Amino acid sequence: MKLLVTGGAGFIGSNFIHYRLKKYKKDKIINLDKMTYAANPKNLEGLPEDRHKLIVGDIADVQLVNKIVKDVDAIVNFAAESHVDNSINNSEPFIHSNIVGVHVLLEAARKYEKRFHQISTDEVYGSLPLNSTKKFNEYTPYNPRNPCAATKSAADHLVMAYVNTYKLNATISLEALQEAIKKARKNRKV
Repeated sequence: MKLLVTGGAGFIGSNFIHYRLKKYKKDKIINLDKMTYAANPKNLEGLPEDRHKLIVGDIADVQLVNKIVKDVDAIVNFAAESHVDNSINNSEPFIHSNIVGVHVLLEAARKYEKRFHQISTDEVYGSLPLNSTKKFNEYTPYNPRNPCAATKSAADHLVMAYVNTYKLNATISLEALQEAIKKARKNRKV
């Protein structure tokens, strides 16, 4: 497969790329990353140059996204503004990446009939007290409590709307994200 992985220079996205290229020896990945505060070029060290290509760019750039998406098999979207404190100080970058950018990716996936996978966050469900015995699951209602969570929730809802309206082959994951973090921390001792 040839995948477009967005946000692949971040901690979780880069671990996904390392895992995917190690496990699937014939896969190729185009990594579209804006290289902002969440990106780290060191996360990409050791990747095979013949199977991994970094493109520095914005997921909200319609022309760039369309140019890339037409030549891939699927899109895995890790790209997101993600620091709650930053979203409280200035929500505009979160709206740009987490809503507008996801919309651009979804439109490209629809136009070129590509599979789309959205990486979400448990922040969309709100918060639980530290001593709570409750756990979030796929039936927990969305209850975002800050601008970051609200934009990620909006992105998830856009994905669900595209599945319903356009029958787009798309999925959203939270559990895979949590497992990836656990494995990445164990493997990299972070």
